[in-house]
Amino acid sequence: VIMAFGSVSADAAGVDRTWVSGTSTINTGTCPVTAPCASFSYALSQTAAGGEIDCLSPGDFGTVTITQSVSIICDGVSNGGILTGTAITAAITINAGTSGVVYLSGLDLNGFNNTATDGVLISSASTVYINHSTIRNFVGGVFVNSSTNPTRVVIKDSTIVKNSVVGVSVGPTAGAANDVVILDSLIDANGTDGVSGNAASGAVSIGLVQVAVSGSPTGINLLDGARAVLIGPSNTIAGAINGATTSVPFK
Repeated sequence: VIMAFGSVSADAAGVDRTWVSGTSTINTGTCPVTAPCASFSYALSQTAAGGEIDCLSPGDFGTVTITQSVSIICDGVSNGGILTGTAITAAITINAGTSGVVYLSGLDLNGFNNTATDGVLISSASTVYINHSTIRNFVGGVFVNSSTNPTRVVIKDSTIVKNSVVGVSVGPTAGAANDVVILDSLIDANGTDGVSGNAASGAVSIGLVQVAVSGSPTGINLLDGARAVLIGPSNTIAGAINGATTSVPFK
């Protein structure tokens, strides 16, 4: 079953915390724990800026466009997921504006045979955290394509695999600086690049700490002045490295 509920903006009077459940069939009310909703998109429409959406049980909660600061937390359930086979669609699109802070944790995003474009597409935000999540079977796993200057993205304890083109791609727009830090993560078996950066339309800085990049023809692909810093001795990069990288010890 594939759910797609599109983009919904939250009301100013939204509640601080909403809930979703894979057993729910309703998208009404304010999604309290006693009557959870069926989709991330509807729950977001009921959540105040800076609030939190929590997963009560596993499920497919549909694609969502995030237009405000919010946390989506699915740790502790076996699958807080989005399964989408819709072409030209990202599972999660973040368009949270210049001050938006988004925290995603415990998510399982599946692009269903590489037909959907991105697991997470970041178009605008101040800061995005992706923690303890699995992103697989998209064209690209995470695409940082932000016009916000600067945008900072932290990916931690996550698995990004089997995407048909690239695991993590950074390519800002409008001259913005997009900085990405990846920690304690596996980036494996992505079709062309494990990690890529293109600074043609902005500044790109990528940091890796205890990251395994494997199973792709090119492990790191840096274009037009994009730069990557490998921090500490514990990164494993298999495949070609294109562009200048710097290795620095832990301090």
